[in-house]
Amino acid sequence: MSAHLVPSPPAGASRPGGHFLFRLGSALFLVLFLAPAPLHAAQAIEKAKVIEIVDGDTIRVLPPAGKIETVRLVGIDTPERSHPSKPKEFFADEATEALSALCQGKPVLLEKDIEEQDKYGRLLRYVYSEDGRFLINLELVRKGMARVYRRFFFSRQAEFDAVEAEARREGIGLWQDGGLRELRWVDRNGHTPATVWPLGGGKYGLVHGGMGKPGIEGGELPGEIGRLFRLRSELSDAEFATEAEKAGFRTMGEESSRAGGETPGRQLSPGIIPWDHADEYDGKTITVEGTVVRAKRSRKTVFLNFHGNWKRYVTIVLFTAKLPGLPDSPETYYVGKTVRVRGTVKRFKDRPEIVVESASELKTIP
Repeated sequence: MSAHLVPSPPAGASRPGGHFLFRLGSALFLVLFLAPAPLHAAQAIEKAKVIEIVDGDTIRVLPPAGKIETVRLVGIDTPERSHPSKPKEFFADEATEALSALCQGKPVLLEKDIEEQDKYGRLLRYVYSEDGRFLINLELVRKGMARVYRRFFFSRQAEFDAVEAEARREGIGLWQDGGLRELRWVDRNGHTPATVWPLGGGKYGLVHGGMGKPGIEGGELPGEIGRLFRLRSELSDAEFATEAEKAGFRTMGEESSRAGGETPGRQLSPGIIPWDHADEYDGKTITVEGTVVRAKRSRKTVFLNFHGNWKRYVTIVLFTAKLPGLPDSPETYYVGKTVRVRGTVKRFKDRPEIVVESASELKTIP
């Protein structure tokens, strides 16, 4: 570097201060090389505007080019709010609201880390405030709204780990009462728990939803519990019983707990299809009955579900702008109510749906 700063001396002549200039040039090179890089140095920065908050770690953005993209925030995992096979988790609403407060409707900067997309086709990005000074991913961890997502490596993991550790120490958000607040919330709002009983010979028995499995080895217990809850969250009662029997569970002789959507003891009228069989009538116009257990609004569309697994079981779709006669806020009005719906079963991205064409096709049943 110093050779460009002073003229070369004649051949054989010494250069006064040459060693000093070399050392100075080398030091300047190291300073420039080691100085913290600005935001734009590591990856190209994309500008976009946030148009929708999907959940606590996923947004939809509109870049200047005009193509809407779904973005998954790198390095974090927030509680599930609308997963197709999991119930809503503790602090899911709070995490979504926190992300909304940080960026809903605002311009942001998007920075790629290592991977371009996840397996669902969502862009993987660090999301910054418009001026580039504020990393939203990290702020959610700092507020206790997100856990560090360690399943896949990302370049800033050490920084994120340190911020999560501080949130844990402070007992904020997800970490309140050392995790006991989450346990209390699940105990109050979650599904029926599994019961583990110690049996003779050092074995264990697992009971859930009126079904039990004896003779489980201690080392097998975590896997059995995980499989049990996966089946319960993914399947209706009838299908759960069938699959649980295949896994070695047997009926305990007591009525099993209901898992979303069914109305205990209710007999359907002739010609009415149970909601968990509607997907068998693809392309046909039928009448379906069930209890709405969850709902979601997306812009001007409301989705009603009879089960948390909306990919497997039929979804009722209401285009509210086109349906006069619906109650105000149908996304809250119908939850917990038994409804009867008439319409044609169609598949959208391989998911069964009934699009309600008229408010008269959707009725609540006392």
